[in-house]
Amino acid sequence: MTRNNALGRQYAGKSDEDRKIARRTVLLDAAILVYGDVGYHRATVRQICKRAGLTARYFYESFSDGEDLFAACYDHVVEVFLSKALDAARAFPGDKKKQILAFHRTYFSELREQPALARVFLMDVASVSPRMRQRFEQSVNAISGLFPGHVPVAQVDEEIGEFVRRALAAGALQIARRWVEDNYHTPVDSRLAAIV
Repeated sequence: MTRNNALGRQYAGKSDEDRKIARRTVLLDAAILVYGDVGYHRATVRQICKRAGLTARYFYESFSDGEDLFAACYDHVVEVFLSKALDAARAFPGDKKKQILAFHRTYFSELREQPALARVFLMDVASVSPRMRQRFEQSVNAISGLFPGHVPVAQVDEEIGEFVRRALAAGALQIARRWVEDNYHTPVDSRLAAIV
């Protein structure tokens, strides 16, 4: 057996698996742009493949259907938003209020700078399917757990504290959704004042 057969075919120095990962990434990027333009419900596999410069064969190599692709896009968007917002929060170790403000300022700035990602994360997710609504709820729970020592109520009961944190995270997302719907009309600081 030759070395190439043992490792998989090499084209331009890339293995089959590397090329598959690259195609998947191109499809994710294309899908986010298409969703940003027309929304999930009007997007088609054909539009996404055309935007990606790939055939449907490559779409089905990585995704079982449109919802599977949307779920992958959603996970990617959550990772991008959370990673940038958490990096901003880490600049203020020990100061929960400044951490939360930096987190939300960065999050809102990303929503404005990347409207296609905002549409995937906030606008379309709840209307795709029960599975995606559940995924969104999981994101809310994850966000609510990021700042565990900070609950702005005099409450020692951990169950109530967790509920309040979840409600605050959901409220912040609702404020963000309305801001995106209003085409980012008001300044970021006026939205942040309602959250922090």
